[in-house]
Amino acid sequence: MPPVLLNRMMDTGQILLILKYVIGVLIIIAIFFAPAWLARQTKKGKPQMHYVRLASWVFGWSIIGWLWSLFCATKK
Repeated sequence: MPPVLLNRMMDTGQILLILKYVIGVLIIIAIFFAPAWLARQTKKGKPQMHYVRLASWVFGWSIIGWLWSLFCATKK
């Protein structure tokens, strides 16, 4: 007798649901790391890039901390 997981096939709806959540998680990760990426693209020095990354990782859970690190990453 085959295992239960092999006996039951996933339909298209389940595959699309999993794909939707994977894409959603990837978008959330991209938004979370946006300040660090922007700091690198604006050619910040190493200490400033480290401050932006640290602030983004530590205070990124709050919108104020994320906005602050985004501001520091984009200012000249």
